[in-house]
Amino acid sequence: MAVELYDEHEQSERVRNWLRENGVSILMGVALALAGIFGWRQWLDYQSGQAVLANEYYAAIQQELEVGRTQAAAEQFAAMREGVGEHAYLALSGMLVAAAWTEAGDIEKAAGIYRDLLDSDKWDVFQPLLRLRMAQVEIALEQGDSALTLLQGSVPAGYEGLWLETRGDVLFDMNRLEEAADAYAAAVMQLRGEGRDFRQAEIKLDAVQSAIGRATVEQAAIGRSENS
Repeated sequence: MAVELYDEHEQSERVRNWLRENGVSILMGVALALAGIFGWRQWLDYQSGQAVLANEYYAAIQQELEVGRTQAAAEQFAAMREGVGEHAYLALSGMLVAAAWTEAGDIEKAAGIYRDLLDSDKWDVFQPLLRLRMAQVEIALEQGDSALTLLQGSVPAGYEGLWLETRGDVLFDMNRLEEAADAYAAAVMQLRGEGRDFRQAEIKLDAVQSAIGRATVEQAAIGRSENS
């Protein structure tokens, strides 16, 4: 019995000594763990609040655009950027406002929004669509080389047909008709294979082929005139 009591006493002393030596570390660890738990909860609450705020801004922007108040929508978008930061709804809202500016003929404002969104590394999921829209804006700004640069590299999966059609648009605008025809023909085949509507690309292909035909006739006429 005495041996057992001694063992218990010795063990309790060892525990007390260990606590004296390591107690501060334990308390610090517990404090950090609790801080982490509360910090995580605060972060979740903050993220939830940001999501609600972003959704409210997005809805407000949609409402303004539905009644044709593009400037008011743009102001809401600017406030959203300040209040929400790089939330997914920001990219969606930006594309809505940029599309409205494009429709209104204010291409520079649309281009500014698209450039800002493209410069961010937060919108990987939206990058293909942003690049397509920015390329179309560059066409309107007669910046064909910049548009082609946006369409270089590997084509994102699911965008192959639209990529080829937009490339055809750029080349046609640059009067590179043969290349445009090739791009449109490839777009028609790709879109048909994807089970998507290819009629618009087919109409464009017919148009560019007609333009090539007219150009050929004109060149032949010029040649005959020079030889006569």
